[in-house]
Amino acid sequence: MKNEQSNEIKPKFKYFNSIGKIILIFFIGFSVYLFISTMMMIFLTKSSREIKVPDVVGKQFTDVYNSLIRKGITPEIKFYDVTDIENGMILNQYPENGTIITEDTPLKLVVSRSGRSIEVPNLIGSNLPIARNKLKNMQYHGRSASISTGIVSYIPSQKTAENIVISQFPKAGDTITPDRKVNLLVSAGSIKDDGRIPPVEGQSIDICYDLLTAKGITIIQDIAETGNQGNSGIVLAQNPPKGSPLTANAVINLKVAWYPLTEHPYHAYEKVDYTIDEDQGEGLYEVLIDDNDSKRIRFSRKMKSGQNIRFIYHRTGNARISIMKDKKVIHIMGVSVEEFD
Repeated sequence: MKNEQSNEIKPKFKYFNSIGKIILIFFIGFSVYLFISTMMMIFLTKSSREIKVPDVVGKQFTDVYNSLIRKGITPEIKFYDVTDIENGMILNQYPENGTIITEDTPLKLVVSRSGRSIEVPNLIGSNLPIARNKLKNMQYHGRSASISTGIVSYIPSQKTAENIVISQFPKAGDTITPDRKVNLLVSAGSIKDDGRIPPVEGQSIDICYDLLTAKGITIIQDIAETGNQGNSGIVLAQNPPKGSPLTANAVINLKVAWYPLTEHPYHAYEKVDYTIDEDQGEGLYEVLIDDNDSKRIRFSRKMKSGQNIRFIYHRTGNARISIMKDKKVIHIMGVSVEEFD
């Protein structure tokens, strides 16, 4: 009797065991489904990174473009035609300074587009009167335009005929407003040097370097920061003054304006500031600039360990800066540019 009862119960337990397994499988599957669904929901609804909008009004668009991109902000530009404001200036922004936005929110900018901008012509190789005439009578976008001649400096030359332009600044192709002036370095021909310190106040430092080193003068720069980018690289003062007797191993101190950069546009004046290592010792220290314009020495002076190599130079595009001691490279620096079209 007992055996018969136990035999009847066994099938029932088997039945319930099967149901339990099915329920367990459904429970595990449903749990996995919920987990995956939750993770997908979190991923899809994840909020973008929040960014505080910087104040860019009154700044050059090309100066702030790279920093905006690095912050994750995508600028949208609307141009506004003007006649009395510098080209490329940010006039308005939305959202405003201090607003918190997400990465995918565009920053709308109103940027000035000035019809007053003029492209500087190539004057190198031209006779000085012809160069002046080129600047005075220009055609740009179908309109008459004029640029004034700035400081004209003369340098004796055995290779270039008298009164021929050797160098210019701003350089050919640079875009400027008509209130800017073009400084020129002109050949004085194969004449004997007058033995005097030349006038360089108001001239650009790049032109001054060629002019002064040709006379055997060592240059020391005193850098003065300026808030006007158009004045960057201009010699504000000189000592000894113009006309002073030129002595052997002459040294001239130049006060040079420099506009501190937050970004690196294609054309700009840059500052080199390098301290000579203690183990380098005394020697002739020079700096070679290699950029999209040319290779050229822009610093040359006898110095000692611990002293500072500090000067301003004009850069075109990316630049490789080689610090040399007695003609051997001891350190290399660089400036990388993301040109904005």
